[in-house]
Amino acid sequence: MPNSSANQVSVIALTQIGAALARKIQGQLPISQLVLPEKYAVDGEQSFGRCQFKATCQMLFKTSDVVICIMATGIVVRTIAPIIKDKTVDPAVLVIDERANHVISLLSGHVGGANAWTNRIAKLVKADPVITTATDTEHVQALDTLAQRFDGWYPDFKYATKLINGRLAAGDRVNIYIDSDFRGIVTDLTGFTEINEVADDRFDVPLVIISDKTGYPKRQNSIQVIPRVNVLGVGCRKGIPYDAMQAAFVAFCQQHGLTWRSFYQVGSITKKQHENAIHYLAATLNIPVKFYSADNLQTVADHYSQSAFVKKTVGVGNVANTAAELASGSRTFTDRFATDEVTLAASRKKLKVDDS
Repeated sequence: MPNSSANQVSVIALTQIGAALARKIQGQLPISQLVLPEKYAVDGEQSFGRCQFKATCQMLFKTSDVVICIMATGIVVRTIAPIIKDKTVDPAVLVIDERANHVISLLSGHVGGANAWTNRIAKLVKADPVITTATDTEHVQALDTLAQRFDGWYPDFKYATKLINGRLAAGDRVNIYIDSDFRGIVTDLTGFTEINEVADDRFDVPLVIISDKTGYPKRQNSIQVIPRVNVLGVGCRKGIPYDAMQAAFVAFCQQHGLTWRSFYQVGSITKKQHENAIHYLAATLNIPVKFYSADNLQTVADHYSQSAFVKKTVGVGNVANTAAELASGSRTFTDRFATDEVTLAASRKKLKVDDS
């Protein structure tokens, strides 16, 4: 049986003809593993023995992002049924017949990416993609797919997704407002009616807002998708109290009108890696923190104003801005925010623009 380490894509087959197709697919996917029955595996290929298929397939389901099954749909359904949890955590599952006539998006079509993978694999093996989710069959954009493109989060995921996707599939109007910082990332808004200002919105029509900002009007049928694209750079004095760190962060977000959910990482200097207040803030936001050496921060320090005192103390004249830039790969879009004990700055990672 294969090892239990996580893999991006796993390809599993049952028959000799299926094994040949599995090799063809796996060979064109850079980050993937091939798993075959022992009697068809060659040259050290990962394999499973007699009566081990169920356990192997279920293990791949638990450890992979995508599972491509070359076999009958019924076999796959019966095998994974006991361990299916929720579309927010289950992997994408595809089923392909051994003659590569059809590629079926079986599970986690949007959130897990099965629909996109189905189209990709179908092109690879020249098969017909079989996708049954309503928004795809009606050729409209889906809220959960759209949110993924922005690395976005939104509340009441299941309810909101069902509400918006149901209206889109039925051809009912759904308005969308995209913050100017995020326009052009997604060009396919089929099914949505784009508005230029929230003030232009009709209150009788559901509204999707894509923004990392606060201050939008709250109402029953509006959903804000918050792109989780911001990095918080942090500098601080030694031994700063938790409440001082939290208060500084709240004031920083208020000053720049940023929602706390838009942050996906905290960055600081290695010298501060034992400051509990930094770890407390990252834990409170439920995001990771990464520390960089002064030498690394110095490589981008010329992009920002610097303090001679800070440079003498920690080895670089600006911690907040430089740490944020190194973490995201982009210069900060906020000025350096400072209290007596804390400095903060935010940068934003670049999202890939649709090339469709």
